[in-house]
Amino acid sequence: MKRIIALIIVVVLVIAGWSGAWLWGASQITAQVKALETADAVTTPRVTCGSYFLGGYPFGFDLTCGEATINLADTTVTASGIKASAEVYNPTHILVFAQAPVHVKDEFTGSESTVTFDAASASGSLIGWRIGRVSLVLDKPVWNDSVIPDQPRLIASADHLEAHLVDLPKLYDAANHQQGLGQYVEIDNLDAPGFAINAGKSIFQGELSKLPDDVRTYDASVVKRWQQAGGQFTLVSFKGDDGDTHFEATGNLNLDDQGRIGGQVKLNSKGVVERVGNAIPPQLKGIVLGAQAADGSYSSTVNIAAGVVFAGLVPAAVIPPVF
Repeated sequence: MKRIIALIIVVVLVIAGWSGAWLWGASQITAQVKALETADAVTTPRVTCGSYFLGGYPFGFDLTCGEATINLADTTVTASGIKASAEVYNPTHILVFAQAPVHVKDEFTGSESTVTFDAASASGSLIGWRIGRVSLVLDKPVWNDSVIPDQPRLIASADHLEAHLVDLPKLYDAANHQQGLGQYVEIDNLDAPGFAINAGKSIFQGELSKLPDDVRTYDASVVKRWQQAGGQFTLVSFKGDDGDTHFEATGNLNLDDQGRIGGQVKLNSKGVVERVGNAIPPQLKGIVLGAQAADGSYSSTVNIAAGVVFAGLVPAAVIPPVF
């Protein structure tokens, strides 16, 4: 009998301890959410919830933010709902789900657009305090210009979109607390009437080196610190095609101590010049995209120095400093 009583006491203590730990964790999460409601919306996004609920006891944390609104500078994003989940024993792995529609409004330009989808999910995980993986997956996304609510205009739609940011062990420098991150984006069956794209496919692959390996230090100065560390962006490959038209770009970019972009990008395309219309001024199309070959393709090398874009020796454009 004494053993049974002792066992019951142990079980009660374990449950009480676990419950206390869960309640403490829940209070910390709620405090962070409440702090976002009073953020300045300049350096930190302001996030408000029309309704808020935190559940998931005893093995997880399930946060539901209904009628979510995110403000940052002149941009306001609203979503019908956002849900985030994490397991108690693995709190650095977070899953996020969004409910359509998502509405985006820019007060400065007056533009408004709406994104709908069949399903939207995101996830993030840490290795210690460095980024392990951040992923976004959208099924059947549709992006409409909604300045005139009753007359939406299709900007783009796709069957599937996924984007990933992943740790690159080969670029990890523990001694200098720096990591490398790979980027991968894929869009399938893309339709974009404004660019006459029909059933297109696009794949983007890039690498960033010498980023701080502690997300707790990420703030508005992170880009400057990345530049000071000698960080590089490598455009491994950016490809797109929709049958008759294709393009591919590769290159390397960096920033100088004044935040100006430098580097080189190599371009190869066919059919793009005819598609871009007035997106590139006529006098610059040949300079930027190169001369036409016998097979109808274009090739060029674009050099960038101190924010000035050169096609050959000819200055073609100026890119504003990043900081």
